Amino acid sequence: MDSPNHTRAEDGPAIVTTLRAAGALLDDFIDYHLAVGFSRIYLIFDDPADPDRARLEGRPAVEAIAADDVWRARWRRSPLFGELGASIDQEVMARQILNASVVADVAREAGHDWLLQIDIDELFLPAAGDARALFRALRDQPVDVMGFANMEAVPEHEAVDRPFAEVSLFKVPVEEMRRRVAPDAALADTLRRSSRFGSGFFNLYSNGKSAVRLAAPGFQPFGVHDFDRPQGGARRQQARDAVILHHACCGLEAFKSKYRLLGRFADRWWNRYDIAAAIGPFHLQARDVVMGGDERAIGDFYRRRVAMTDPAEVNFWEGYGLLRRLHGPSRLLSRTKS
Repeated sequence: MDSPNHTRAEDGPAIVTTLRAAGALLDDFIDYHLAVGFSRIYLIFDDPADPDRARLEGRPAVEAIAADDVWRARWRRSPLFGELGASIDQEVMARQILNASVVADVAREAGHDWLLQIDIDELFLPAAGDARALFRALRDQPVDVMGFANMEAVPEHEAVDRPFAEVSLFKVPVEEMRRRVAPDAALADTLRRSSRFGSGFFNLYSNGKSAVRLAAPGFQPFGVHDFDRPQGGARRQQARDAVILHHACCGLEAFKSKYRLLGRFADRWWNRYDIAAAIGPFHLQARDVVMGGDERAIGDFYRRRVAMTDPAEVNFWEGYGLLRRLHGPSRLLSRTKS
């Protein structure tokens, strides 16, 4: 059974994204990924009443799907429902995983060859600007799951209207950071003493995202970052010619909106996995400062930990190769709007 407004697509890579209150990110997310060569974008609206879904219905190459009772019934047919079903109303990641599981079947039936799971605040950046060609080159390669390192955006202003078009500064992938820092004891000490980076180079996740070859049997989402078989044995590669650009909390208002929407979430995912131990303390600290409601404290935290508004600070970290300018997405989006 295809999704509600499905029309058969030619083969090629597809994206699955679970979203809620995407705001200004949504149209640029769609325009960008279609422009770089994805064949179809499956958008699962966590709030079935989200007004953005209705306006996207019928848009070519976009599946705007409401996570309503009909869609939730499809979750029950996923092999992962027995493990995740009890937590679907408490854990957004449970819903993301089940959405990716269902969409993998839909996308396979539609003829797509690869499925990438990313969030609405992320862009897939292929080095040559062509995602279709990148995945096509894997056609005869012995690989089932392709991993992509992530880079985290560094906004240089508090007011950001269109993050994908306006933010061009990024932290390098964490493995590259470690290679640069390891032989330089003075830099390692400076990084450790930094109020910005002392508790972690990335504010949020740093372990990348993955795409799965849909023709490979038995694969399911393995968390929200990976795919695997229950018995393991995936043939894996790590891409050198593409990265995920994570535009996390780009703009003070977006930062506040994100954590107000998340509310007073627990310190552990599924009451099991310690969030601070997994990704560092930022996520919990951001929750606490935003839910505390002190606007001055929120702004101070944002400037100290997220936005880098001092050009001298930008130049300092750029000089050590820990930040990198990437203008490709903004240039592409300017062309799609012209």
